[in-house]
Amino acid sequence: MSSSRRDFLAAFAAGGAGLLTTDWPGVREALAHSAAVRSGGVPAAFGTLTAAEAATVAAIAARIVPTTQTPGATEAGVVFFIDKALAGFAAPALPDLRAGLADLRTRTAARAPGTASFAARTRADQDALLVEIEETRFFGMMRGLVMMGMFSDPMYGGNRGQVGWKLIGFQSAMSHAPPFGYYDAEYAAGRD
Repeated sequence: MSSSRRDFLAAFAAGGAGLLTTDWPGVREALAHSAAVRSGGVPAAFGTLTAAEAATVAAIAARIVPTTQTPGATEAGVVFFIDKALAGFAAPALPDLRAGLADLRTRTAARAPGTASFAARTRADQDALLVEIEETRFFGMMRGLVMMGMFSDPMYGGNRGQVGWKLIGFQSAMSHAPPFGYYDAEYAAGRD
């Protein structure tokens, strides 16, 4: 199938009327969100999580991959990945996540009456509460989402500044080397 540039441009012009009806403000908003995430900025608001839920999720993530001498889940923006995931592929897990957060809130309040906020507790208290629930489905789901947010491609909202990749020594340079095979035999033997 051979097509000239002129044929391509003619076909594009015929279908170009659709570009006039594109939701340009929506496109600009998506581009701004993408640029903010890639540059390490913070999106204006969470799309799925409430502010209280986001604070708790961020605190849990910070205890699963803490900041020590190396960046952790906080620096990687894992909470933003989780928020975005819950609006997409992980949407079916949202009711379980909210139930787990409610259970954690109840446990936190029972431990320290008058304080239902997990994020407001000390690290030691947070760790003790997480040990209590580490065998639950909720904690397993949170651990999985945190790991995905820490080590996934930054375009998905986490791994900000590629801190997760740097932590494990992964380099994101794209390269391709064809596999060796019979077509290389002549070249390898010095016969072009």
